[in-house]
Amino acid sequence: MYIIGDDFDSVYTQVCKYITENGNISSPRGLHTHEILGAFVRINNPRTRMLQNKKRNISIPFAIAEWLWCIKGSNNLKMLEYYAPSYGKYSDDGETLYGAYGPRFIGELPKVISLLKRDPDTRRALIPIYSHRDVAVNSKDIPCTCGIQFLIRDQQLHAMVHMRSNDVYLGLPYDVFNFSMMQEYVASMLGVSIGTYTHLVNSLHVYDKHIQIVAEIGHSKPEYIYEMPAMPFMQQEEQIEMLIYYESNLRRGKEINLSQFNDYFKILAQHLKDYGDKKSVKEDVVYAN
Repeated sequence: MYIIGDDFDSVYTQVCKYITENGNISSPRGLHTHEILGAFVRINNPRTRMLQNKKRNISIPFAIAEWLWCIKGSNNLKMLEYYAPSYGKYSDDGETLYGAYGPRFIGELPKVISLLKRDPDTRRALIPIYSHRDVAVNSKDIPCTCGIQFLIRDQQLHAMVHMRSNDVYLGLPYDVFNFSMMQEYVASMLGVSIGTYTHLVNSLHVYDKHIQIVAEIGHSKPEYIYEMPAMPFMQQEEQIEMLIYYESNLRRGKEINLSQFNDYFKILAQHLKDYGDKKSVKEDVVYAN
């Protein structure tokens, strides 16, 4: 499978259509999937990372929180459970996630940025995520991502993510959001434009229980394409730290003024705030009953 498109929505629709029409049956752990081996997906404009397709109504607050979770280097379960309560089923100890990308990724990011500053044409700016130690580990949460590579060409930062396994319905929308946000963060730190985002998957698959909705997505399209604004080149680290602090306090029911954020990060903070407000209302109703 080889798919290239300008925006993520059109690419995602093509991926869903292709896998429902061409996927082969495979049953790892006895679970039936429709699978494509060796998938290549490229998005020319990664800022279209927020899917608008109503048939795959992703949780933008969860996507933002997962990115923050990674960029702060956390493996703590509670943060993700706030946005996706079912996430606990992937934890081995009820407190952490073994396969969390952040602890494997974030310590290497400054080194990669430094390398790209010294040698913009380098081919060595690659961060491994899946480790040889993971092969024999008995865990509910083994990393699906092998690694991510950054390359500067023509003053644009391109990203290539390699995955051993990727669920089209459950994982792909969030992985593209997370890693393309990482890509844009690195680009902003380097003072270059964001380039293409390439997603390479060894086993791209859909479980039987999702094949019908994936088929419907493959024959649908959103009313419009949303492109996020460019991440500012200035104060991004300070703004991210404030957003991490804000998100943590939001989960604890504390109020924080959004005026501390610039226009870009205010959008992200507002998504988190809206989710927190709705969650509080739902919990109030439950307790009242």
